[in-house]
Amino acid sequence: MPVITVSRQFGAGAAAVGRLLARRFAAEYLDRGVVFRAAQRAGIPLALAEELDERAPGWLTRLGMAFGAAYPEVVVPYLSPTVPVPSEDQRLAELTRGVILEAAERGNAVIVGRGAAFILADRPGVLHVQLEASLEARIRYCMMEAEEVPRDARPGEAPLRRLCLEVDRARAAYVRRHFGVDWRDPSHYHLVIDTGRLGLETAVEVIALAAERLAGRER
Repeated sequence: MPVITVSRQFGAGAAAVGRLLARRFAAEYLDRGVVFRAAQRAGIPLALAEELDERAPGWLTRLGMAFGAAYPEVVVPYLSPTVPVPSEDQRLAELTRGVILEAAERGNAVIVGRGAAFILADRPGVLHVQLEASLEARIRYCMMEAEEVPRDARPGEAPLRRLCLEVDRARAAYVRRHFGVDWRDPSHYHLVIDTGRLGLETAVEVIALAAERLAGRER
């Protein structure tokens, strides 16, 4: 099967979709693990590596910790007080690129975020997908996935609204900083899917069909 990259708005269900696709094709799944591997190679502390990775403002930390375990799409890390050093930022980005290229070379992988669509933009046999949804749908997904969190610890709609907007801004800045492109430009992707309207299961079916067709064409 081809490599599938999944770009996403925060809360659009990319973690769930990515894992379902990986399970369907018995494929390698890469999300935050890309950063862990890159940080290990660079000798960068994990807390700082997470801060450099698609980072969001520090005021969101407690919110992310409140229900991050229940909702894997919440990527707000524990932010260290250390001011990121530009050289470390660039070094981590280069090593992240290396991890993604290695996964693409092995084949049969689903890679969520980390600029994979742009790193592998010119590589044949790679399907690029963008997942989007209305803000209301993304808040709804976040609330649904936080059901196991004690009710008094769950974030309300207003904090989740801010979370979605801030993480999207952080991701846009990350892609612009390292690749010089607008991540929301649909021309970067083969498919742009509205998971709020279609649902996650339909999104998986559409992506799987496109991946199978692309694999057949490559053969």
